[in-house]
Amino acid sequence: MAKIIYGVSGQGFGHSTRSREVLQYLVSKGHQVLVFTYGQALFFLDEDFDVFEVPGLGLTYKNNKLIYWQTIYQNVYQVAKQSRHWNKILEKFRSFDPDIVITDFEPLTALLAKLQRVPLISIDNQHQLTNTKIEISSQYKKDFLADKLVVKSVVWGAKYYLVTSFFETLVRRKDTFLFPPIVRREVRQLIPQDEDYILVYQNSDFKDLIKTLGLIDYKFVVFGSNRKGTAGNIEFKDYSSHEWLKYLANCKAIIGTAGLSLISEALYLKKPYLSIPIKKQTEQMINAKYLVELGYGLEMIKSNEQEIKSFIRRIPEFKSSLLKYKNKNEMAIFRKLDQIISYFT
Repeated sequence: MAKIIYGVSGQGFGHSTRSREVLQYLVSKGHQVLVFTYGQALFFLDEDFDVFEVPGLGLTYKNNKLIYWQTIYQNVYQVAKQSRHWNKILEKFRSFDPDIVITDFEPLTALLAKLQRVPLISIDNQHQLTNTKIEISSQYKKDFLADKLVVKSVVWGAKYYLVTSFFETLVRRKDTFLFPPIVRREVRQLIPQDEDYILVYQNSDFKDLIKTLGLIDYKFVVFGSNRKGTAGNIEFKDYSSHEWLKYLANCKAIIGTAGLSLISEALYLKKPYLSIPIKKQTEQMINAKYLVELGYGLEMIKSNEQEIKSFIRRIPEFKSSLLKYKNKNEMAIFRKLDQIISYFT
């Protein structure tokens, strides 16, 4: 059995929900695992695994747009603030003495693996941008190049890259393997129904979205807006896992950002999706593009009453397309992981 340090990006729940499934699998196989993480993932994973808090890097948004300069400033400040803990972190790494390091877009564990000459494995969706061939329109090429530089700077030098995605692209490197999304067990166990409301997940600053939803004759249930109660046709909910899963299972369709995690869960449950990609975040632009091309939903660049109404009218069409979406075998990525671990131990 292997000793594994597993780094998890702590921003948003996508990395932590995917990592929890992998962590549960590794523990079930008898491996000894220590998690390095921060932020939201720290609280999400702390109850079930051995977790060690490390400094965290994140992205800064305003009006549903990624702000590069503020992101850089905040991350430099955070690194400087936490630098006094470096010796403690390094000692924790050395005392655990891992055979392998796995990272889900968490840069510190990737750096430590290189410094301590421990084999590094990357499991994320971000390296689809850098390690596979993706066609993108000219208007996004500048942001695409910037995002590729960010991805390469966060995690580099892995022995293997295991990439999850709901769409297929041509892999350009021998060390990279593409797999279907890892959908968490709680979602796989849901029995989806269709009730007359649309679920809205607002984890970025959608300044005008709520105002626009109020103009439409349809019921919306909104999570992530830091509000609670009912205002006209909109019901606001505080996040809790139980409440979220209930509304996710029974909604007619979903409106949210174009992150991989929620899109993957929507496709698994056959829920049409109206994506509002975060500006300057090319990964989300690409997810939205493929979502539309595959016939599973629409993309909306900014809040627009007519586009939302068009999405609602076309829900039956998207439902029909989603019947063709196959929930593929998730064990493939775990079998590959077993193979890699046995090679290094």
